Parts: sequence; C-alpha cells; structure tokens
Amino acid sequence: MSQKHKDKVEKQFTKTAEAFAEFAVRDSAEVTAEKVQFSKPQPDAVALDVACGPGAFVLALAPKVLFAYGIDLTAEMVRRARALQTDRGIANAGFSRGEAEQIPFGDASFDLVSCQCAMHHIQKPEIVLREMVRVMKPEARLMLIDPLGPESDSKFELYNRIEVIRDPSHTASLRLTTYLALFDKLELETVSQTVKRRLRSFNHWMLRAGLKPGDKRYQEARKLLEDSANGDRAGVSPEPQQDDIQIVHNEGMFLLTRRAVA
Repeated sequence: MSQKHKDKVEKQFTKTAEAFAEFAVRDSAEVTAEKVQFSKPQPDAVALDVACGPGAFVLALAPKVLFAYGIDLTAEMVRRARALQTDRGIANAGFSRGEAEQIPFGDASFDLVSCQCAMHHIQKPEIVLREMVRVMKPEARLMLIDPLGPESDSKFELYNRIEVIRDPSHTASLRLTTYLALFDKLELETVSQTVKRRLRSFNHWMLRAGLKPGDKRYQEARKLLEDSANGDRAGVSPEPQQDDIQIVHNEGMFLLTRRAVA
C-alpha cells in the first residue's frame, strides 16, 4: 500500500471510528455469530483477524478458541477494540496496530486467519492474501469475507464509482471470478463458499462513512444510486424506503486451506 493511500485509509477510519463502531454497525449480533460459525473455530486454535476494526468479530470468536488476535492500521480502531474488550471482560484476546501487507507475526503462527470487509480498501489484494497465507500453519484455515463487485463491466464501474464517492479510501470491490482466480493462483482450496445478500440502509451505510444527508458526497452518491434504479445499473437493487433507500450488498464468504500436495 502506498503511503498516500495508507494515510487516506487512516484518515477515513479515524474520522469515522465512532459512527463505524457504535451508530451504524455493519453486522447484527446474529450475523457476527454466523460468521464465527462459518470460520469453524476450534477450541485449541490461535486466530488472527486482519483489519479487525472495532473488534466485534475477534471478541465474538474468542470464547470459541484458545486466543484471538486482531490487528488494524488505524490506532483509533485499536483503541475502541481494546475498550470493547474491557467492557466485555474477555481475557483471551489482544489487539495491536499492524498493516495487512506486512503482518507483524512470524511464519506459520496461526490456525485461523481472517479478513472481513477490508479487501476493497487494499490496493494490491494479492500481497495481502500472500501475507495471510504466510502466517498460516500448514493445516490452517483462511476466512475471507468482502462485498463482491458486479460481473458486468458497466455495473462494476458504477458500483465502485459510488463507493469511492462515499469513501475515498475505497479501491475496488472485486468480482467473485477475480477472487476465485486469486485463490487458484495462490494454491488455495475452497472448503466452504457462499454469497449472502445483505440488506443495508443507505443512510446507515453513509453514516458509517461519516456522511449525513446535507453533505455534498452524500447527495452525489444518492443521486447516482437513484438514477441507477431503472435496470439496477449499479447492481445493488435499490428500493425506496420513505426518506431512506434499501440496498443489497452481495457478500462473498470463503473458507480456504492450502491446496494439498499431490
């Protein structure tokens, strides 16, 4: 990640940490529990969540494993994760600053490595995936979750254009086919794979990025979204809901292992 983009990510998530962590939470407790279950946690496992944000997944995972670590580039997110850990009284978890492209742990350190809803902020996803594989033990699992960009070129372009207006630290939400090609290149085998249609409130989605209805970027993104409704040209199935819009993010969930050597 270039220093310029790294600064952009830190600035965005420092500014929006409170809204991201408290006022417009991405996942309900039920969805977080679903993701923990999807990761197939083992009681003797040591786990790492890359780009952990305010720590909700790590702290939900911790009771199911031996120890759960979380790293995040943004110091304010780490601070909030530690505060949430203290509030919940969970001892077998730890949080620290760390870059996804240079994970601050040695080779073969973890039984489970995860990264959720962060790859679309990363300029070179393959480098991050390689780092995640590096810190996995030989029989470890890798869980990757991220919104998927549309396969259609025109929808992909508009989808990501709206995302960048909303959040300048966004790079691109990759297509399912792009992820599958990356997994194959890195010799990863799919254990489980699913695509979930996650219903979102447009207003809450904007709030998580620090935007309110009076803000210029909110208005620009909303107009593009409303204009895209005929034919679903951005691939998010927008539906008016009084002063809000319901949108759908197709979220890819992948559980992977290293490909067995023949």
